[in-house]
Amino acid sequence: MKKPYFTAQRITLDAIMIALFVGLSFLSFIVAGVKVTIEDLPVVICAVVFGPIDAAIVGFLGEFMNQMLTYGFTPTTLLWILPAVVRGLFIGICIHAMKKRHTTEEIFKTKRTIWIFVICAISGILASICNTFAYYVDSNMYGYYSYALVFGVFWVRIVIGIIASSVMAAVSIPITLALKRTRLIQ
Repeated sequence: MKKPYFTAQRITLDAIMIALFVGLSFLSFIVAGVKVTIEDLPVVICAVVFGPIDAAIVGFLGEFMNQMLTYGFTPTTLLWILPAVVRGLFIGICIHAMKKRHTTEEIFKTKRTIWIFVICAISGILASICNTFAYYVDSNMYGYYSYALVFGVFWVRIVIGIIASSVMAAVSIPITLALKRTRLIQ
């Protein structure tokens, strides 16, 4: 008999990750016009633990709630949600591919952990590109477009995205191993 994909425990853990996402989104600051945050940490953990589907759901619902609490629903809300979803899908797919050959413990306790950092750094670049696109569309739609405002800090946004993603990778490794030890995840 096949085990259901979304068990009550898994849905509960996803809900906790969504709540963490929203909570972490309020612990951010601005550097050179770029938001520095680790709000996507629950997305990274979810991608590592459960895979791309759960990570995309956590990213979508977490950022949706953040957008609703901060700005309300606007025509560009879905564009601002896109970076968290892309991050979750990318990390989840890459980790899923790694898990076909290795267990989670093997990935985190050997020299393969460098790949977690590389995957997270690439996801930071992808999320930064998605944010720039959302910023571009939003600024054109609402009439505050300026090349310097949207693209002037593009490289700063990329660097901060890579640094924040590396921090999230470093934090997600011990959290994931702790979740495994406590048997909250399989």
